[in-house]
Amino acid sequence: MTKHNYSQEFKQDAIQYYLDAKENMTATEVAEHLGVGVSTLHKWVKQYQESGEVGRGSGIFSNDKDKEIAKLKRQLRDAEAAIQVLKKINRDSKQVTTEDVYQEIDRHHVSEPHASIYGMYQYIGISRSGYYQRKQRNNNRSPRQLRKKFILGLIKTIWNKSNRIYGAGKITHVLNDKDAYNLKISELTVGKYMRELGISARYIKCHVQTTCDSDYNNKLVNILDEQFNPSQPNAVWCIDTTYIPVRNGFVYLTSIMDLFSRRIIGWDLSETLEVSNVTPLIERTKKQRHISKPMIIHSDRGSQITSEAYRKATSMMTRSYSKKAFPWDNACIESFHALIKREWLNQFNIYSYHEARRLVFEYIETFYNTVRIHSHCGFKSPKTFEEDYQLKHHKLQAA
Repeated sequence: MTKHNYSQEFKQDAIQYYLDAKENMTATEVAEHLGVGVSTLHKWVKQYQESGEVGRGSGIFSNDKDKEIAKLKRQLRDAEAAIQVLKKINRDSKQVTTEDVYQEIDRHHVSEPHASIYGMYQYIGISRSGYYQRKQRNNNRSPRQLRKKFILGLIKTIWNKSNRIYGAGKITHVLNDKDAYNLKISELTVGKYMRELGISARYIKCHVQTTCDSDYNNKLVNILDEQFNPSQPNAVWCIDTTYIPVRNGFVYLTSIMDLFSRRIIGWDLSETLEVSNVTPLIERTKKQRHISKPMIIHSDRGSQITSEAYRKATSMMTRSYSKKAFPWDNACIESFHALIKREWLNQFNIYSYHEARRLVFEYIETFYNTVRIHSHCGFKSPKTFEEDYQLKHHKLQAA
């Protein structure tokens, strides 16, 4: 099996992600999202805490005042959620019943799961016993009603685990997957249930031109020629840089994708477009992927990629470049950069480099690579797709 070389940067980001998510996720769930073993994660966290440098959101309070502040924040979050529920009911209903309140609270909890249901009931003035009695009444349903309730719960769970990104198509595939839930349900029905729950796929479109000062030299040859499906990992990589808007300008995300699995095998977030940010990324990625033979690396014609420093960093690789003014030659990595913005970044007002970095890490390392299913990978995550290939390869070698 391949030995993993996790960078110190990745470990620090993973620890911070765990500390931020520990109130809503188990350590096992966090480790699965990160694609690491839970014992490895525990080891990193223990080493970090013993060093006395526990980051924000760790849940470790130094005094009673910090505990009280955390309690007040939870109460404020529940109160704000209760206000939103009441506003929605008063806007949509002429005559409000207790059942209307129950249903709206359930719908709100789907879209904002961090708010406590019991906390919202307390502020709205509904008793906990009334909630339990309602649950008991709801349990006295026909088999068809119970199946629908069960599937509604699964749809809500799958949608939340996808960071509220999946639409009816991907949720349907997960529900019908024999290795997951093995249900028989149509995409049309899933779409109908999602509308009843008030949820949908996330799609926030924003476009920024990303390639400037292109080099149109005819010596830059397109070797890849849109052959986007290599037969093994580490045969073809592609690299690209995109802008991410922040409060006072932009930061720049450079990503490297392995075309075999569409996995993001290296990325860097910088505050400038200097080539000095790209070359260390290539060296780190080569080390992590244990590259020992020449391979193709494809890119557009941006000034970073046509520099002497880039050519030196890729001297043992075969460099391929998109045709002049033809971004479709690098469609896969361009598509990924559109995806991370559309599904994730565009919903946030990002104030700083550090906030942008946290969000990029969370999407790539805890969702896109390890959780998000991809049609190219047979509706598996890129990480699982690569692992299945390695397992099959080892079996053939052993035979």
